[in-house]
Amino acid sequence: MIGRLILRGLVVVLAFGLAVGVALAVLLALGAMWVGDELRAAAPNDPLFRHGGAAAFGVVLFTGFVAPALTALPAFVAVVVGEVLRLRSWLYYVLAGGASLAAIPLLAGLNANGAPDIPAGEYMTIFATAGFAGGFIYWLLAGARA
Repeated sequence: MIGRLILRGLVVVLAFGLAVGVALAVLLALGAMWVGDELRAAAPNDPLFRHGGAAAFGVVLFTGFVAPALTALPAFVAVVVGEVLRLRSWLYYVLAGGASLAAIPLLAGLNANGAPDIPAGEYMTIFATAGFAGGFIYWLLAGARA
C-alpha cells in the first residue's frame, strides 16, 4: 500500500515536470514566432529581420518579458484537484492546463485597484495553447490513471 502510494507520487512528480517542460517549450516557440512577426511588421525593410533574425530576437524578447511571470502554481493546483478527485478525463487536464496558463497573464496584469488589464488576444492564445499541450502531456503520463 505504502509502496504503491510512493510510486504514484513519483509518477505524478515526473509527469508534472515533463508536462511543465512541454508547456514551456510550446509557450516559448509560439511566443517567439509571434514577437518575430511583430518585429518584421514594425521594420519590414530591415535586412536583419528578413532572414531569421526576427525569430532570434523574438525568443530573447518574449523570454525576457514572460519568464518573470511564469509560475507553476495554477497548474499544480489543477493537478492536485485531479489527483484528489481521481479525475481521469483528458478533457479536464487539457482545459485545466489551458486555464492555469491563461490565468498567469491575467494575474500578472492586475492593476492598482485589483482589476486585470486584459492582454492582447494573441498573447492569451499562446498561453492557453501551451497550457493545453502541458495538460494533455500530464494526462497521457499520469492523469489517465489518477
